[in-house]
Amino acid sequence: MLDHNTEKLLQRDVRKYDEEPEWQLSELGAFASAKSFRDKVALPLVSKLKELVKSLTIQCVRLKEEVLQLRDKVKHLTSDVEFYKGKIRDMNTKTELLQEKADDLERVKRYAGAEQINTIISKVKEQERMEQQTRQYHRSYGAR
Repeated sequence: MLDHNTEKLLQRDVRKYDEEPEWQLSELGAFASAKSFRDKVALPLVSKLKELVKSLTIQCVRLKEEVLQLRDKVKHLTSDVEFYKGKIRDMNTKTELLQEKADDLERVKRYAGAEQINTIISKVKEQERMEQQTRQYHRSYGAR
């Protein structure tokens, strides 16, 4: 669909071919010969029309190539959008699971006491950190 301004420009250009004298075939004058009319009026107009057709053909080919490139780009972008929609669905599922686990942790804290649970979590984290350092040491120095 054309927007309003483009449509106005197109109508103006089309009207130009219908109305402007340079695009009209003038009447054969009373004293003009057919050869003179052909050479001075008809051939220049035909030549001008040929140039216009060539120009429009070139523009048409360029636009067709651009349309093909844009279609290809849209196809790739549509594929990317679908890929990211899938990623978002996966992340939403993971977020829901994590929220469920966070809610469960809050339930445990309410039942067992937040301070006691936080102490347990801190001890486990420290233990995991120590185990990781031990593994890194073994990998670095080859100790068994």
